[in-house]
This record gives sequence, structure tokens and C-alpha cells, in this order.
Amino acid sequence: MDKVLITVGSGGKKSQSFINSEIISRFSNEKLNILADGAHIDNNMVVTTDSFTVFPPFFDGGDIGVLSICGMVNDLASMGAEPKYMTMALVIEEGFPFGDLQRILDSMKKLANEQNIQLVAGDTKVVEKGKLDGIIINVTGFGYRYKNVMLPSRDYKIGDSIILTGPVGEHSIAVLKNRGVVEFDGMVPSDVAPLWEPVKSLIDGDINIKFIRDVTRGGLSAVLNEFVSFSRTKIEIYEDDIPVNEKVLAVCDIYGFDIYSLACEGRLVVVVDAMDSEKALSILSQYEQTKSARAIGQIIDLSNPIVILNTQFGGKIVMDMPTGEILPRIC
Repeated sequence: MDKVLITVGSGGKKSQSFINSEIISRFSNEKLNILADGAHIDNNMVVTTDSFTVFPPFFDGGDIGVLSICGMVNDLASMGAEPKYMTMALVIEEGFPFGDLQRILDSMKKLANEQNIQLVAGDTKVVEKGKLDGIIINVTGFGYRYKNVMLPSRDYKIGDSIILTGPVGEHSIAVLKNRGVVEFDGMVPSDVAPLWEPVKSLIDGDINIKFIRDVTRGGLSAVLNEFVSFSRTKIEIYEDDIPVNEKVLAVCDIYGFDIYSLACEGRLVVVVDAMDSEKALSILSQYEQTKSARAIGQIIDLSNPIVILNTQFGGKIVMDMPTGEILPRIC
């Protein structure tokens, strides 16, 4: 590859290949090599970092500021960590409307207060007009392992239940509509939401959680493939059990999008012991963000890592890691 392509940051096969060949090959260590949403470091602390480049910066149901805080909270939650502190770096294009910047910062402040997160350091850079598409926000989050939970686990069993906490693709469709890429009557608000409270309740409920990952770049298919690669398991997913928004499904049918590759910003894949599946679903049903959670499959083998999708038509296909460019770019 002579030049960096947009697919390197898409969350699919090209991203995975780049991380392994260019990052892991240079920086390999036991904390990094897990390739989780964050890293467990000293004194029960967990750290995560992400950069957000969504365009337009405002969309139905949120904005880039809300997105950055939720992304950070959900990455820490996926590690079983309670968010506590954050840093923020802003890279702003010269000429970006100052009122829009204030709205974004106000959104971040409001959500950070609601989540009891303190901003402890930051940086601001302004680049010449035309050198950047509006604004980039980088957020690094710090949290502490809650009740000494260590995620992801290495203890997987045949029958472990795979739970999806809500319909997929709503964030992608909200951004695409506000970008003018798709058109339809009505509105599909982004699913963007902080998910620490539902995860905390699962832990408080003594649910045997083995793996959590938020469904962002690459969508559901990427997360499930990341899981089997990490756990070295074979899983079976049932298409009829995957929660979907009918309007999102219709847009995907019209425009030819793969709904399982579309990004979310308020959905989790949670793997729990089979005995805890119903209790976990009951707990998740108590929260607005996760009330549509459903068990969508299970581990069927402890070798041969692959994702098998049982289709609505009665067939079985391999759900592979996404390839090519995945729209919209959200982070």
C-alpha cells in the first residue's frame, strides 16, 4: 500500500490488518495485544482513548460532543470500569462557527456532569481553513474497575449467551440523513447514549459477564468477528432475533447498505453465562437505552473461530468481517 486509504480506519478487515501489521508489530505488549476497548493498568485503573471526526457535527439525536463522551464512557464500561476522569483535545478548522463550538462544548459539559466525570487536562489546536473538515475531538477516559471485574474474560463455555442491547444502525442512518446521502420521510434519531449504568446494574446483579464490546465502526458483524477472534470460539447468531428498526431496515434495502456493518453509538454486545441470560435481559429491560435487548445467539464450539448467521430464510451463512469503505465515518 503506497498511500493510506480511508478503509484503514473503517473498522473492518483493512483496519484489523493495519493494526496487526503496523501497530502490534511495533508496540506489542501484554496490555495492548488484547485489543480491547481500553487497557487495564496499575491500581485497578482502566484507560481508553478515541478520536471523533463525524460530519456533519450535528445530527438527529446528538452532536460530535455527545458522541465523544458516550464513546469514551461506553469503552470504559466495556472493560467493566466506572468512568471518572477525562482529557480532551480539540483540533478545529479556522473559520468553524464559534457558536457551534460553544454548543458542542456545552453538550460535553452537560453529559460529563451527568456521568460524574471530571475534565482534568486538554489541548486546543486550530489549523488553516481547508486543512480539516470542521472539528476533530480526541477524548481519553480514565476509570476504575468496578467490584474488581476484569473484562474481557478468557473463560468461555459452549452455550454462553450473546446479547445485543438494541436495534443496530440507527446512528449511521441519522448521520447519513443529515449529510444528505439518504432521504426519507420522518426521522431516525441516533442511538448515541452512555451505557455505564446498565453495565453497572449487570455487575451489581452478579451476572457472569465474559465480554462486552460497543458496536461502533464496522457494526455488529465487526464486533462479533472481533469476539470470535479473541475468544477462539465458534458462534451461531439468529437473524430473526436481531433487533432492528424497521425504518432503518427499509433505508438499507433501498440504498443497498448492509445493516450489520452500520455503526451504532449506544449498543453493546454482551456475552454472559447461559444460566444468567434471562436475568441479564430482565436487568437491561429496565433502562431506556437497553430496553430492546435480546439474546441473539450462543457459543457452539470452543475452536474454529467463525460467526455463523442463521438467516430469516432458513439458511446458514458466514458473517464475515466487513471489507471496503464503511459509511458514515463516525470516529
